[in-house]
Amino acid sequence: MSRVTVEVDEDHLAGLLKNARAGLAELIWNSLDADANRVDVSTSTNDLGGPETVTVMDDGHGMTKDDAVRGFGRVGGSWKRSAATTRTQHRSLHGKHGQGRYAAFSLGGQITWTSVAADGDIGHGEIRITGDRNDLRRFEISDSKPSTRSITGTRVVVRRLDERAVAILGRDDIVDNLTAIFAIYLESYSQVTVTWCGTKLDPSRLQENRVEYPLTVPGMEGKASLTVIEWNAKIDRAIFLCDSDGMALHQISPGIWAPGFDFTAYLRWNGFRDLGRDIHLLDFELEQAAPLLECARRTLREHFRRQAVDKQNALVQKWKDDGTYPYFDEPTTHLQQAEQQTFDVVALSAARILDGLDPRARKFSLHLVREALESNPTGLRRILTEVLDLPSDRIDELARLLDRTTLSTLISTSRKIGDRLDFLAGLNALVFDTESNRQTLERRQLHRILAEETWIFAEEYALTGDDDRLLQVLRGHAEILGDDIDFTDSRTPPRRADGRDAIPDLVLSRKVEQHQNRIEHIVIELKRPKIDIGVAQINQIESYALAVLDDPRFTQANVFWDFWVVGVRMDKYAEMRRNQDSLPHGFIQRSGRYSIQVRTWAEV
Repeated sequence: MSRVTVEVDEDHLAGLLKNARAGLAELIWNSLDADANRVDVSTSTNDLGGPETVTVMDDGHGMTKDDAVRGFGRVGGSWKRSAATTRTQHRSLHGKHGQGRYAAFSLGGQITWTSVAADGDIGHGEIRITGDRNDLRRFEISDSKPSTRSITGTRVVVRRLDERAVAILGRDDIVDNLTAIFAIYLESYSQVTVTWCGTKLDPSRLQENRVEYPLTVPGMEGKASLTVIEWNAKIDRAIFLCDSDGMALHQISPGIWAPGFDFTAYLRWNGFRDLGRDIHLLDFELEQAAPLLECARRTLREHFRRQAVDKQNALVQKWKDDGTYPYFDEPTTHLQQAEQQTFDVVALSAARILDGLDPRARKFSLHLVREALESNPTGLRRILTEVLDLPSDRIDELARLLDRTTLSTLISTSRKIGDRLDFLAGLNALVFDTESNRQTLERRQLHRILAEETWIFAEEYALTGDDDRLLQVLRGHAEILGDDIDFTDSRTPPRRADGRDAIPDLVLSRKVEQHQNRIEHIVIELKRPKIDIGVAQINQIESYALAVLDDPRFTQANVFWDFWVVGVRMDKYAEMRRNQDSLPHGFIQRSGRYSIQVRTWAEV
């Protein structure tokens, strides 16, 4: 029995741990680098049916004790570092830095390697290596003993699986995602078989479309190409950086939008081999390869733009033919065109699910999407989640895409404009129609309607008070307005001159971001249509202003108050007050701290 200690800081070794799926992939790559033609991955389950251990078995050349001592005794000491290909079958190598065994600890806390290799006079010798995540610097290596097995190979057993590993290993798409990782390798070496719990990884079973693009970047040495594989199953998207033989060396995010497509891209260039460990810096725009990566992403964007148009046209025609497409006429306005184009983008993202429905269910689902899109584009999430059961990552991507596109913005804006025009038409009838305005009550009708539509007074302000005492309004919104207003020791509300509470109809507020964080309030008093604004109404709004301005709690230097009284008509006194040569039209008082305005509904 030997114990080897890696002369590297524990923190450095912990940094080599990856996510669970990457750790599992590293174990498989280690088998393939050992010239294995067959790699079988299996799990044992606990009483609840969840994964308890992971076993990776291969028929590669195995490890002798000397191999193990050299390989496990240091980081970067792998025999692969000086080798161009595998030992016997001369296949392309994946790893060269002796770090794969640490990535395997991403799966679980304890790992055992049992390896059989050709070992001199004893024929086939068997060794056992154990490691623990709690002590990444030390490995126990047994002495070699004659093996009863007639073939070479290594069995790796991972125990004490952590929760994240159990979640990933228990996913239904684990086979498909492993297939995507090893797709190019399995196509290049047809004699190799990899299985997961008895299921063979078969790229041809999942491929829906495959295209290869040659890439050219000025000043770049060596040939480069991009292979794009579209899958007919849900596959986590990725760009794999490969050598010229298609050996995946590193994985990065695609960084593009492609709603409705499951794909993997394989960027081949021999220069990735020369980058060594620096390949992990590509996400941070490594100078040597960043132009190539940007070229690959541009190619991906153009590829899926064309694919989306073709797929979209084919789907729309198919749904038109079977009568499930919810649009029957060609669009005649820009809004209709935007709606239909956005609908097609959304439907494309859910095409795989929609195509699996019978025509009646698909027709119903497509009409639901159209209704949600036309009434509120941001409300699509609920339809896509609860009705179509679209995966959350696809919904998030679609939501981000709709947020960025001018189509959904045009729809939302057009709908908002239409709704507001309808509201103004209704308010116009309510306020100015002779029969209606006689019946309109200030608090029960006019007030309640306008509390929901405060944009009519000031788009950029928020409603912070609705028929409430002014003090309670400001207390309730002190957190939003910041620390500029102090409400401590303020149990007594501001009073009007006659002793009554100041209870305005509406209070609107906004915070202007500047060096003083200026806070502005609009206090609005509404008058029902049959009441003309005169002395009493002006006295009322002035009494509100006085109640606030006479209270030191509300008179900070960075706070401005604007008081409004609004009605249909006004008498001669009101007209005289709001038409003063020294003030803008409508104002009856104005200073650096406050203003008081008298407005008609027509002016509003």
